[in-house]
Amino acid sequence: MPKKNVIPLLLLFIVLFTLYGDSLTFLPKPIRDTSVASRNFFVGLWPNWLRPRDFNEKREQQMEKLQKSPTPSR
Repeated sequence: MPKKNVIPLLLLFIVLFTLYGDSLTFLPKPIRDTSVASRNFFVGLWPNWLRPRDFNEKREQQMEKLQKSPTPSR
């Protein structure tokens, strides 16, 4: 089998093992733990500033502030 065909299969195996390796009960516990450790490693590579933010948080704080403030008299 040429190397060009092996590399995509190897990458697919690595991705599937990282995602689902800990849920495969027929694997020994050290191998399942390796799957969890590799997943944590890949998640740790994602920078903190790219994590999803709550864009409505500031708007909700402004709404709470308006609700707590007294209404102006006319």
